[in-house]
Amino acid sequence: MFEVKHFNDVLVMGVSGELGLSNVRQFDSLLNQALQSRSHRVVLDLSDLSHIDYKLVPHLVDRVIEIQCQGGEIKLASNNGYISNILKAMGFEEELYLSVEDAVISFAPMSEEEWQ
Repeated sequence: MFEVKHFNDVLVMGVSGELGLSNVRQFDSLLNQALQSRSHRVVLDLSDLSHIDYKLVPHLVDRVIEIQCQGGEIKLASNNGYISNILKAMGFEEELYLSVEDAVISFAPMSEEEWQ
């Protein structure tokens, strides 16, 4: 369901399956750990997310704003049209990328060697 990786100074949090009321606490816990570890650059990899409960949309917006208010930057990665449309409707069109790689690179240019 959730996976955390690092690419240099960027924390990538993968979310797969469904994000709903039953697992939002686990999602929040991992995001809180990321913030406590001083990861100021975060990519939410939603490429394998198949559904998000509409009731969580305001919560997700609040979490993104919280990260930004703490001086962090957040990008969203999804190649799923359904999820992408929800994210765009939430106002995240500028933070939305088709791949994790594109989202990470958007923070600062990295060489191909750094990706390997």
